[in-house]
Amino acid sequence: MDIEQWLHALGLEQYAQAFAANDIDLSLLAQLTDADLRELGVQSLGHRKRILAAAAPKPPAAALPVAQTAVAPHALEIPADERRQVTVLFADLCGFTALSRTLDPEEVRALIGRFTALVDGIVLAWGGTTDRHIGDAVMALFGAPRAHETDTLRAARAALEIHEALTPLSLEAARTLQAHIGIASGEVVAGALGCVDARDYTVTGSPVNLAARLQVAAAAGETWLSDDVARALGDAAVCDALGEQCFKGIDTPVRAWRLRAISSDPASESAKTGQSLFVGREAELEQFHGIVRACVARRAGHIVHVRGEAGIGKTRLVDEMRRHAQSQGFEIHRGLVLDFGVGKGQDPVHTIAGSLFGLPAGASSDARRAAAARFAAEGSLEAGQHAFLHDLLDLPLADEWRTVYDAMDHGARKRGKQALAARLTGDACRRAATLIVVEDLHWAEPEMLDYLSAFASGIANGPGLLVTTSRVEGDPIDAAWRARCRDIPFATIDLGPLRQDEALSLAGNFIDATQRVALACIERAGGNPLFLEQLLRNAEEGSGNAVPGSIRSLVLARMDRLAPRDRLAFQAAAVIGQRFGIALLRRLIDDPGYVCDGLLANALVLPEGEEFLFAHALIQESAYSTLLRARRRELHRCAADWFAHGDPTLHAQHLDRAEDERAPQAYLAAALAQRTAHLLEAALRLAERGLEIAQSETDRHSLSCCKGELQRDLGDIAGSIATWRAALAAAPADASLCRCQLGLAEGLRVSEGLDEALDLIEAFRSARSMPAAPNPSAGSTMRGASACRRPRPARSAASPMPPTRKGGCGPRSAISAIAWR
Repeated sequence: MDIEQWLHALGLEQYAQAFAANDIDLSLLAQLTDADLRELGVQSLGHRKRILAAAAPKPPAAALPVAQTAVAPHALEIPADERRQVTVLFADLCGFTALSRTLDPEEVRALIGRFTALVDGIVLAWGGTTDRHIGDAVMALFGAPRAHETDTLRAARAALEIHEALTPLSLEAARTLQAHIGIASGEVVAGALGCVDARDYTVTGSPVNLAARLQVAAAAGETWLSDDVARALGDAAVCDALGEQCFKGIDTPVRAWRLRAISSDPASESAKTGQSLFVGREAELEQFHGIVRACVARRAGHIVHVRGEAGIGKTRLVDEMRRHAQSQGFEIHRGLVLDFGVGKGQDPVHTIAGSLFGLPAGASSDARRAAAARFAAEGSLEAGQHAFLHDLLDLPLADEWRTVYDAMDHGARKRGKQALAARLTGDACRRAATLIVVEDLHWAEPEMLDYLSAFASGIANGPGLLVTTSRVEGDPIDAAWRARCRDIPFATIDLGPLRQDEALSLAGNFIDATQRVALACIERAGGNPLFLEQLLRNAEEGSGNAVPGSIRSLVLARMDRLAPRDRLAFQAAAVIGQRFGIALLRRLIDDPGYVCDGLLANALVLPEGEEFLFAHALIQESAYSTLLRARRRELHRCAADWFAHGDPTLHAQHLDRAEDERAPQAYLAAALAQRTAHLLEAALRLAERGLEIAQSETDRHSLSCCKGELQRDLGDIAGSIATWRAALAAAPADASLCRCQLGLAEGLRVSEGLDEALDLIEAFRSARSMPAAPNPSAGSTMRGASACRRPRPARSAASPMPPTRKGGCGPRSAISAIAWR
């Protein structure tokens, strides 16, 4: 195989001439870097990743450590087994059996190799990984071992590209080749499965089986989606509803969809769902309105940088800013920094440059060539700038300009293109008020920031606005970049959570905001609009208690960027709760020197005094959901030991989550401790939880008695009587029976059930002679209780009531009270 054949197998034969012209052969592939590929003209990030991954040397499977894979995020390490939200894609070559009968085995093998290489390359370019090859079928994963926030969208785009890429392969094979594809998403267990001489990373779970069944059901050239996938894609996808389908091995019918297309609008891809009602942000919008007025009045540029955590509403606010600017006569030019799928000419620089020439997104090469000719005819180009113009418009260079361009050093080419970008921006501002929007700078490469400076300099002396967005973590707009633009007014808008009334207004766009489920979602979302929308959508589907897959994917993507040590700590901290101390965290991960700098830098946790707080409750819940149950139990048991001698409540709760048999007794001890502290409501909740999980008769009886006493202390006499009756009916021993009789008698005495109370006292007196009778000290109480059978003397004002223990608790005080009546 030569270099042209190798690139052809990847579906990237368009670069063969550049590789050959620069004497790049197969022996040099392993030495290529990302910068080398840029020099060769490979501008697409996805294409560069595909080439580098295919060129990387692959050690034998047996030589790989347990925690290695070719695509893991840090030092090629595979994380420990964990639960993950993934999207699974199955792609299969149609008519393979018939092909096998008509082709020579060598031809069949070569054809399968071409098909699987094609699919593998496309999957890799869209950020997925190939899990396995099964004959002519490929199983791919999006979301494991590395998650992205848009894994479902990536899988859908990959499926469509696979169908498209089979057309040239069909021409080469002189036969029609088509694939049928199935995509499903959901929770799986991901990790390394071992055999005798190797361990491979893979996933197991129902989405794998469902994706395989969807693939089998899909016709040639079709992609079938599960309902979860279609719902996650939302308005970004064009789908046909297929209704409920029955599949082998799946008990209940499954709603399926046929994928037809994905929107080419980056805004739709970024949103992934229909645009929601805009609420709140009045102060931020008013600030922007003032900037627009000043920009127009003074004919001077301004930079607005919008920052905030994922899902806080940056894009939605910028959409409102664009609408307002457009209503004031501004021309809009927009680019989106994508974390994936940036094809040639589709990065923000080329997109905005084309827009400044009046070209729509996806303009043909003829339209771009015509725009370049008009610009040159106007005499606006200086000598030597033709090459820069053609590069910005993604046009091939004529031979004479190619020679000059290739002779330049890399720095000169960059400076020339940036100077031209600044000039184009300045020209646009002289023609009309201009707004340039660049979103998601946290994914931008350093080169993009240089062009951003060029756009900023272009708007400096005219009615121009540059609006950018970024997350707080990974924000590249630092002091050095601001210093480069120090002559241009700069405003930073940091978005915080929605207020309660704003969240209620947003919730009303989905369901009745006064419903209990809506109020619960609002509280759980903590003012994050994306979280709130996803919780409400999930509630509409009937599973409002779970963390929606979209939110889990968002958190997983951030978690996967952590170093292994921080990742381990992040998951362990989630076991402690939304607030955690560093000492306990160090104990859980067995690392006495650990500090939370990595978690703080990624804005996953916040400092709170000497402790730390998860940045959002749903971040903690999502991190917790990634742990296998066995690992959760282990960590909770360790935390329970930590609290054993300091906090009875946390001790019991961690034993409960560890599914430890000691948990019911721990809940009893915690309830008694809370009762001593006069926190009766909290004590009752602990006793009730202990009853829910108690398995032994002894545990159930002890907790029932505690519950009955607490109900009486709280004034719930009817509830106390009911609890004591149930405990009496199930009393495991005579001593337990006597305790129940006394507790029930106390409740009956208060509720005027005196006759039954006296009968219980008599039963208690009879039990004194039994070997298992309660403490003999109850005898004196019993003697006092016998006075209940005599006529009661009239009580004068001077006759004191008997002293009772605070709270009226315990059988002795109960019976004494009955005797005095």
